[in-house]
Amino acid sequence: MTQMMRGTQQREFKVFVYYTGGTVGMVPGEEGEHPGKPGEFTEELQSHPELYSKMADNWFYLPPKAVDDCEDHTPVKYQVEEVPKPIDSSKMTPADWENIAHKILANKKGFDGFVILQGTDTLAYTSSALSFLLQGLNKPVVVTGAQRSLFEPRSDAVSNILGSLLIAGCYSKKPALQQVSVFFDNKLFQGNRVQKLDCDAFDAFDSPNMEPLVEVGLDIKVNARQHEIPTLPVLEKTNAEPDIRILRIFPGINKSYVDCLLAQADGIVLQTYGNGNAPEEDWFSDALKSATDHGTIILNCTQVHRGSVRPIYEAGDWLMKAGVLSGYDITTEAALTKMLWVHKYIKDKETRIQMMKKSLCGEMTIIADPKQ
Repeated sequence: MTQMMRGTQQREFKVFVYYTGGTVGMVPGEEGEHPGKPGEFTEELQSHPELYSKMADNWFYLPPKAVDDCEDHTPVKYQVEEVPKPIDSSKMTPADWENIAHKILANKKGFDGFVILQGTDTLAYTSSALSFLLQGLNKPVVVTGAQRSLFEPRSDAVSNILGSLLIAGCYSKKPALQQVSVFFDNKLFQGNRVQKLDCDAFDAFDSPNMEPLVEVGLDIKVNARQHEIPTLPVLEKTNAEPDIRILRIFPGINKSYVDCLLAQADGIVLQTYGNGNAPEEDWFSDALKSATDHGTIILNCTQVHRGSVRPIYEAGDWLMKAGVLSGYDITTEAALTKMLWVHKYIKDKETRIQMMKKSLCGEMTIIADPKQ
């Protein structure tokens, strides 16, 4: 019996933590907060008993009590890698999103899940972009950050990192959670459905049109359901840098402003009123029709925090006739990053349009047109 026990290796969940920068790792100083020196963030993790119990073979282990709510109490261990130069999230670019995706793909065989740490200002853009870049990964990728640094008292970084590690580790085998998500203030949101709503509160993020995937309270409540995954076309990355722009409708918007934004754009995220309405002016309709005729893809998204562009109102019919596509309840962050992904990885224009009409990874809820 003793020999059998020695020969049986206990299962452990392995998580890769990638620190890219942001408030979560800022170090307080006399002249304000600043990024830490290389390795300083990783060292600070070890001073928090909620996140670290021991180190073995270059792995950090969560304390055993941290996994009490997990099935089978399986241990979670993780490794941390820091970018050489932490990135302020306001400086995050599409190239950085691709670098993060490549880092995850390069490590996908050695880990059950992934945690990405970054600043909160563009966190929703990062999680949305990764949801398209990592389609088919079938492992949890949890993006998180903090409103207060891990180096400060009363930091929300501890609970955000712990929750992310539990989702990426203990819950890594649940198919409905094998996607890109955002963990913040004890809630897990779908990565391409989330938006930042508050600069000062710990509950800084929300998912306006979808309930949280997971809610962490006295118990861990999983609400997530698997969504249908459509078949993707053959992807072929292009070297071009797509020119995607945001056109927000406002009272008094004029022709010169619209013409300037539409000129030579590859894609436009059109932010309209309410359920997808915009001023029905001949010059505006002509400008949109001319742009779509010349190959610009325009996606209609509502400016309202909660709700959807609906095909049931006549006021929006003229937009469809101008070649504008419905984005339904997609967020601006998801619309922009989806548009970038479609132009970057699909060459054929008609296929791009068909992909924009579909919900590729749960980013929008399609509403049937009652007139069709």
